Amino acid sequence: MVSIFFDPMNRKTPFGTLNIGPHVRNSKVDAIHRALEWCENLLAATYWTQRSEGESVSLVRTINQRTVEVFPLEAAKMDLGQKTRFAKNHLPVEIDQNSVCVRAVKAKPKPLHTDMVAGMILLLGGLDFEPASVPNTMRALLTPEQRQTLPLPAHRPRYVPGQPSTSGRVFLCEERILELLEDHMNEPFQVQFEKRDGTLRNMSAQLEVGKLLDEETAPEEVNPRLYNPADYHLVPVIDLQISQCRLVAADRVTRIVIGEHVLSTQSAEE
Repeated sequence: MVSIFFDPMNRKTPFGTLNIGPHVRNSKVDAIHRALEWCENLLAATYWTQRSEGESVSLVRTINQRTVEVFPLEAAKMDLGQKTRFAKNHLPVEIDQNSVCVRAVKAKPKPLHTDMVAGMILLLGGLDFEPASVPNTMRALLTPEQRQTLPLPAHRPRYVPGQPSTSGRVFLCEERILELLEDHMNEPFQVQFEKRDGTLRNMSAQLEVGKLLDEETAPEEVNPRLYNPADYHLVPVIDLQISQCRLVAADRVTRIVIGEHVLSTQSAEE
């Protein structure tokens, strides 16, 4: 019976040698290799040129006096879960030798970085391209005339913070929530609350700095903000799953597990 996994090996690609680690499915390796071959085929039909550094090959071109460079082999390494010099989940692309932040729109299944690099090569491969298709973080490539052709951003209705919920859900008493957080300020907790868009959010969290923001706590003492979250019934926390700062709506909590306390309302969802 043929194994569905590759043994550790080195595979030659159009852009250098790719080390295939153990337990990588054949189907994924084949998809990555097809994407790299696509990048190579596009090279012959576009204005990109090769640049070699050691055994690695990148693709480079000049647009409006700015140098754009993409690194297909680095994208392949990302797809294999290998560490590269580029930020995780970002495309390996530089403008004037400076990395730019380009990420895929959240989707399932996630597209291969190698496929996205091929798409970037195709997008910017000709003399003319659609300015609106260029990622926002790469619009330094555009001329002032091209920027004027960009569509205006969609108008978003002004958000009025602190407005009461209209979902009909039942929430726990905000004073009780703040009291529990104050009593267990150094402990992680589980919380479910209604976001301002009306959806429920489950979070494993811990207070951002071990204390609540109140009228006597200047926001800059905790995290530079242009407002005091407490004024809008918000509590700064660390989302423990992603290790990033987030805000919990203390006035819209449907369930909380903290210390020995488990509190919920009939609106809580599993």
